Amino acid sequence: MVNLKDRYGSWAVVTGSSSGIGEEFARKLASLGINIILIARRKEKLEFLAHELQSKHDVDILVISLDLTIDNFLEEIVEKIGDREVGILINNAGSGYVGDFINADVDKEIKMIKLNCIAPTILTHHFVKEMAERKKGAVIFLGSILSFQPTPYSATYSSTKVFNTFLGDSLWYELKKYGIDVLSLNPGGTDTEFVRLSAKVKNSPLVRSTKQVVETALNALGKKPSVMDGLLNKFLIFTGRLLPRRILINASGFISKKLYEGKNKNG
Repeated sequence: MVNLKDRYGSWAVVTGSSSGIGEEFARKLASLGINIILIARRKEKLEFLAHELQSKHDVDILVISLDLTIDNFLEEIVEKIGDREVGILINNAGSGYVGDFINADVDKEIKMIKLNCIAPTILTHHFVKEMAERKKGAVIFLGSILSFQPTPYSATYSSTKVFNTFLGDSLWYELKKYGIDVLSLNPGGTDTEFVRLSAKVKNSPLVRSTKQVVETALNALGKKPSVMDGLLNKFLIFTGRLLPRRILINASGFISKKLYEGKNKNG
């Protein structure tokens, strides 16, 4: 792994950093001597993490407790960041819904789209302009293996992940002339709060740790436009592409329904 601090700069923004993959990104980057701007809604968790990282790694931590679905969220972030030069942006914040599309709360679906798609677009627009002036920087988008196949019972969520994966892949090409490395990170089932809601999912051999996912991302950053975490996930997606579309969707729907029903029985 290259020296990320020398390559990109001394400050990183990590959204959705109060738990899961975002928290792990913050831990890993802090261990490499990079100062972190933690952004998420849960202030107490952010402050606890900030204290831990400052004590362990002697880095500066800025906590911004904020809902990225509100209007003009960027103005508050820009004001609090001040003149700090952000060299790494981790677009990790996201939410999901598992269940029948017809029964979903449309307001929550819209909020999911704002958080998963609109917020990273706005943040990236802002920070890459500053990175381009310095001729260095990095942006990571959290996609998913679900972005490679239609996923019934996670219809809107998987669609938002397609957006992130395609945006990351496209910007990898557009921004490399400015010295900016872009990566779309596509994990499968990962040991996070969202996955733990389903007892049937959390014990699956497909579930990877957040440390494994972050390691996959940082090893791929600057080398390729997109990376999928886990050999088994790669194999399943590759073999799925060999199936006719109708069969793939039916298989995906069958599996998703079983997991959805298991979640309802256990939670």
